[in-house]
Amino acid sequence: MIGEAHNARGAVQRGLARLDLYQHSLRLVGKKLASPPSSREGEDREALYKRSLEIGQECALALRGLRRRLPAEDVGPCDTALERVDRAVDRASRAEGHALFTVNVWRTVEAVEQFLGRLAVRYGYRPLSETAALEGEKPAPGGIAQVAPAAGRYEQVLAELQEALGRPSVLTFPAVPRYRLRRLMSPALLAGVLIIFGFVAMSLAAPILAPPEGDDPYTMPTSSFRINPEPPRPGYPLGTTERSFDVFYGIVWGTHIAFRIGLSVTAGRLLIGMVVGLISGYYAGWLDAIIMRITDAFLAFPIVPATLVMLAFFGPRTLGRMASGSGVDSIIILSLILFGWMQYARLVRGNVLAERAKQYVEAAVSIGASSRRIIWRHVLPNIPQGLFVLAASDVGAMVVLAAVFTFLGLAGRAGLADWGWMLNIGRNWIIGTPSNAFQYWYTYLPPIAAIVLFSVGWNLIGDGLRDVMDPRTG
Repeated sequence: MIGEAHNARGAVQRGLARLDLYQHSLRLVGKKLASPPSSREGEDREALYKRSLEIGQECALALRGLRRRLPAEDVGPCDTALERVDRAVDRASRAEGHALFTVNVWRTVEAVEQFLGRLAVRYGYRPLSETAALEGEKPAPGGIAQVAPAAGRYEQVLAELQEALGRPSVLTFPAVPRYRLRRLMSPALLAGVLIIFGFVAMSLAAPILAPPEGDDPYTMPTSSFRINPEPPRPGYPLGTTERSFDVFYGIVWGTHIAFRIGLSVTAGRLLIGMVVGLISGYYAGWLDAIIMRITDAFLAFPIVPATLVMLAFFGPRTLGRMASGSGVDSIIILSLILFGWMQYARLVRGNVLAERAKQYVEAAVSIGASSRRIIWRHVLPNIPQGLFVLAASDVGAMVVLAAVFTFLGLAGRAGLADWGWMLNIGRNWIIGTPSNAFQYWYTYLPPIAAIVLFSVGWNLIGDGLRDVMDPRTG
């Protein structure tokens, strides 16, 4: 048993040594690509491109071989490193221009180096960078250790390891899978997608399920002016509320209002937060300090009192006129955006600061790429961590918050096909007659169920996306 464990550990060490060899070989090629053309000593750029792609494929091959030898707890980090390497090699093979190619080469180096740093200590392997440092050749500071003064020593070590390990043939790998199907099939994500898909289908089929009777489809039709609600019956599958408003019609057409509020508010928050976070995180310094203090000032205002202040200044002046004001809904949406972008800005700023310190950004700066190009082509595609999760959760939360304002009578109008307004007129019938306390369940349970399911569906999607996109959950 001990002998088998020792052999397995030795196999992992040999796999790490092979991967380390390729990583440092690619590092040397990447340094030549990032150096000025005059210092490349006449080397053919096309030859460097070809060699870097070959070494990147060898890194992926070494990771695949190493994955078969690792225990279950280390397979997740190996899969994450392999996915990053495959993606970088794939992008490099399709890159247009020297700058983008060089950046993806350094992304490959960084992915392998982070994986080695995580597993080297656990398996008693000493990376080549530590070997060079122990012999008096200290790597320069930086996100990835720079060893330009010690290039001669590295080439000697690499040659020795190359001879000992041998050189496998370069293989052609299939296209990189963008997502892992086993994570996409998680029960939470599937349940959330099915729930939201049901609401989307209801929204699209609204003219068929509940045909409008007037010019405004968002006004619930009435069959009479009776005070008491009436139970479900033919033509009214969910009954009617007081003044005979059709409950089924309100639920169906309320999906339009729910999607409009949830998606528009979330999109506005995401857009403002991304712009502010990108500028603050990338340029840093005094600009970052000023922007973050402004963000903290906005965070000091609770969103509900801030919305009430917005209504007091820009909306109708009295509660009686608030319910009939046509611009109140727009004011609430605007206030939810203006006082809700801060979380997105802080999240994006943190992601940008992490990416800005990585080697591929330094490589892009060293070859003269402009700040705009670095932000939009290199930094922005690599900062979605947590954004989709926050946005998905926000969609449901905004619908619940808007329903609260409508329920309180601060938005909407009489007869509006909105779930919050339906709760407003159904609150008087929560308690039925003494003989049947739930006699009027159809006046409040359908809108409550719609709000809860809509919010839960988006939260399940957010949790599922977190499991799919977060490498720590592998």
